[in-house]
Amino acid sequence: MRKDAARNRELVLAAAAREFDERGMEAEIRDIAKAAGVGVGTVYRHFPTKEDLVGAVLAKDMGEWPGIVERALAAEDAWAGLAGFLEQTLASMARHRAVLDGLTSAEASAAADACRAHLAEALEPIVRRAHADGGLRADVTGEDLGLQILALGRIVQLEPDGWRRQLGFVLDGLRAR
Repeated sequence: MRKDAARNRELVLAAAAREFDERGMEAEIRDIAKAAGVGVGTVYRHFPTKEDLVGAVLAKDMGEWPGIVERALAAEDAWAGLAGFLEQTLASMARHRAVLDGLTSAEASAAADACRAHLAEALEPIVRRAHADGGLRADVTGEDLGLQILALGRIVQLEPDGWRRQLGFVLDGLRAR
């Protein structure tokens, strides 16, 4: 890729990340192009569809999750690791509306499906560890936690500053007695 093309691609990705963070999936390609200082054609040359652009932006955001998973699995206490994973995932969703919209979208898309699949995969070892340690109710599955994250994601959309309190209520209900 030529230097100017690579630079334009990075400008588009940065502008798209900002627009998606502010407006979620409602962000318009023409606004992204304007914010990047390029033409709409340049955006489409690098990302033929809006879904392709969303996927590229989400791929960068998904880069945070392996570290969140590692910290959860490395925590001395499995329950603290699980709670930390949920909190950090929701904090990431609160910072990045595109991640939030990608996970909670009712529309089928490759980006949304990839987000959900990645979340389910990340949860499994954390859930197994929390079950083995006795901190998580035995009847709670990784799928249950994924649904709770999606539900809390909706709360993030409605009450951007109130999700931590709601997470506390959910954690109280998930903890083994």
